[in-house]
Amino acid sequence: MEYLRGWRALRKDPQWMMKVLIGTLFSFVPLVGPIVLTGWRSLMLRRAVSGQDAPLPRLDFDFEYLKNLVMAGFKGFLAQLLWSLPLVVVIMGGYVGCIVSAVLVAGASNGGDDPGAPIAIVAVIFCVLMPIFIIITSLPLNIATLRAELTDDLAPAMRIKDVFAMTRLMAKELIIGQFVLMAIGFGVMLPFGMVTLTLGIYPAAIVMQVISAYWLAEVYKRYLEKGGAPLPIGPLDVPGTVHPPAPPAQF
Repeated sequence: MEYLRGWRALRKDPQWMMKVLIGTLFSFVPLVGPIVLTGWRSLMLRRAVSGQDAPLPRLDFDFEYLKNLVMAGFKGFLAQLLWSLPLVVVIMGGYVGCIVSAVLVAGASNGGDDPGAPIAIVAVIFCVLMPIFIIITSLPLNIATLRAELTDDLAPAMRIKDVFAMTRLMAKELIIGQFVLMAIGFGVMLPFGMVTLTLGIYPAAIVMQVISAYWLAEVYKRYLEKGGAPLPIGPLDVPGTVHPPAPPAQF
């Protein structure tokens, strides 16, 4: 799989810096900003699946166009929200477990008991089990997001049986991809954030959204190669998209 396909597509766009900057500004807008970015990412995914890697979809401050991006992104955003609930439960359960374990360790220490065993249990849970639980929970989340964004329809993302069937088929690619994207994220976002006094984390996160969109396109490509049933692809553009003029004919 081409994990850096999105990075190459980004660099081929002559306006990529401006689009990353605008995407960064939208990431600070509550609720509406993430939906706009989801719509933008949905168009990226559909174009990538259709073989149109570059340039990236339009992203600017035109109100009518942004309204259409919100409409395009709402279904994918809602799918992410609904399928994120199990992940939130796992994370919150981990925090509660951490607090309870810390209280038990503190109580054991105050009572003069050896707290080594509770500390070992906490280390096992949060250093080994929690990351595994988070990755497992996020697998169907990625598939549901792919199905909603690719089809421009919430219904395919809410067919639980189909989502889990596709997740099982693509489990290997999803797990490896998660680790690769995590490695890319830590390798890009942390050093860039440290150099720029954390300010660079925000544009780096937009770059990671582009990379993840094209990674999902690679996942879908491999899904079809494995004999998966194709999904209907939604519109590649939204109303208000201005296409570049066609080059003059050569005689």
